[in-house]
Amino acid sequence: MARRVCDADDGADPSGPAPAPGPVWRVAAAFGWLASELRFGNVSAPFVQRSVAASVTRQLDRAWSVTAGAGAVISGSIDAGGASYVMDPGWLVRLGATWMALDGSGPWPFVALSASLAASGVNTTGPGGVKAPLTSLDAGLSASAGKSIAGIVAPYVGAKVFGGPVFWQLAGASVTGTDVAHWQVAFGVAANLPLGIDLLVEWAPFGATSAVGQVGFAF
Repeated sequence: MARRVCDADDGADPSGPAPAPGPVWRVAAAFGWLASELRFGNVSAPFVQRSVAASVTRQLDRAWSVTAGAGAVISGSIDAGGASYVMDPGWLVRLGATWMALDGSGPWPFVALSASLAASGVNTTGPGGVKAPLTSLDAGLSASAGKSIAGIVAPYVGAKVFGGPVFWQLAGASVTGTDVAHWQVAFGVAANLPLGIDLLVEWAPFGATSAVGQVGFAF
């Protein structure tokens, strides 16, 4: 978000002058890794996917921000029905909104609530070189809480619930599936650097396993 979590007021004097407005825009680039499992009827399909994305965030006021992003699935694989399929490079898009319920002032942590819509599409290449489109739609709700330390680094913990249909062609037939795990718990840290640059790393070891590394610039 444009008002970065490390920018939360960490014990400022409430009787002093109002703080200067923070950045309004933030652009970011990210690399993501995801390992989870889909289910198509009685067929389980564990998969691994790697992606890159760019995003832009607009801070609407001190509490609300909106984000739009787009990128590419760069590689991946999926196993189903005793066969392995390679994910060809594809596309992804995402829209989201975040409400900073608590901004971390004084002794309080920051608490952020977010809602998102996302979609992605790839072609899979299976045995014999047969290609089939795989399209995923996803809606999610998430919450995160943490604390800025000296306005420089902010560790946090987050939780997300999500779900949506996945459309594929398996053994020549069109199938619809969904995620086996509709949740994840993540741990992360954000850090402010000079010149408006920030870094974020996040690891979700529970539920849908994922890792994200992101660099941003707020202005």
